[in-house]
Formats: sequence, C-alpha cells, structure tokens
Amino acid sequence: MAFALKKSSSDEGGPKKGPLARLLGKKTNHESNGELPEVDVTAGVNRALRGANTINTKSSEKDTESIVRVALLAIEAALYTIDLIRDILEQACEVAVSAKSVKDVGGRALLAERYDELRLSINDVLENIDPSAAQLVGQAPRHLDVWLGGKARYSVSSTRLDVSESGLNISPPRNAFSTFEEIDEALKELDSGLARADRAAASYCRDAQYLIGRMKGEFNE
Repeated sequence: MAFALKKSSSDEGGPKKGPLARLLGKKTNHESNGELPEVDVTAGVNRALRGANTINTKSSEKDTESIVRVALLAIEAALYTIDLIRDILEQACEVAVSAKSVKDVGGRALLAERYDELRLSINDVLENIDPSAAQLVGQAPRHLDVWLGGKARYSVSSTRLDVSESGLNISPPRNAFSTFEEIDEALKELDSGLARADRAAASYCRDAQYLIGRMKGEFNE
C-alpha cells in the first residue's frame, strides 16, 4: 500500500471514506500475509458504538462493552492520524523526486528545505492529536490493554510514528540534497516509513475486527 507519487483512484473524488473502510480489504505490498481481512469494519464500528450513551455500571457485560467502545474509538483515531502522516510522507516523496530532476544545486537546496518542513510537520501532527490516538502512535506510545470481562484481556500494540530513529526514521537533508545519492537515500527512508505506517494500519484494522466480534458476541475467549 505504500507508494510515493500517486494516490489510489479510490481517494480521487467522491466522499472520503473513513480509514477503516479504505484500508481494509486492500493488499499491502509490504505485508507477507497477503490481503487484509475482507470485512466492513467501519459499519461494524458504527453498529458497535450505536446505542444509549449511559452505561449501567452494575452490569459487567455493559462495563465490558463500554471499555471496548473506548478502545475502538482509540483505534479509529489512530487510523485517522496514520492517514495524515501518510499524506505528508507522500508529499515529501513528490518533493524528493522533483529534486532528482533539478540540476542546479541551489534549486535542490530549496526543495530540501521544503522536504525538511514536511518531515518536521509529522511531529507537529503527533503533538496535537487526541490523547487516545497518541497512546497508540504518538511519541511516547504504550500498549492499550482492553479488559473483556473476568481475566480475559486483549492488548492493542502501539507503533511510534514520529520521525525519530525509533519511529519512522526519516533523516533531515543534512547536505541540502547536494548529491543525488542523498536524495535516493531519502526516498528509501520514505518508502520504509510508508511501509511502517501501513503495517500499523493493517494491525489496527485486525484489532478493530476482533473487538467488534467480541461486542457482537461472535466468539469468546
């Protein structure tokens, strides 16, 4: 699903779908397990979140449902954040590719400045996201444990998506794109970053599918 220059046709025109709907069922080039599960997770989330806002705290079943709802909202927020980050990475790819066609060193330096602005804007996004999304994809992420009743627990893994080495590992253009080798290295880092974001999105889609199944009573563990 990672790509540098061209968005898929489903993103061009028409109403913008939620991240769960657009990511599920798409094949990810960097996924060794093939296609993502064929399931309408967005519809499932809507059904799962539909209903009364008040929860009967005396009912353990309702308590569990409330906990799962919160987890699903966190996953949805994380997926929207990943969408924003992917958009920035794609713009950075366009800038880097454009720099490869510029012979003038000064012109490449200007593009390097724009590239670095985009790179740093990823951290800006993460500093201003909802705390529930920050828990999963922020600069200090931590696993989200979802209690399912009794001793049952489901853990949603976190993925750091800032530009640090522990995250997307997107380096600044230290030599202002003075060489084409530096630009090629930047493109490699961007492709790796896109792959990391896509793996995180695919994982959260599977988490959402599992939690929706639990809320619907399709299976128990």
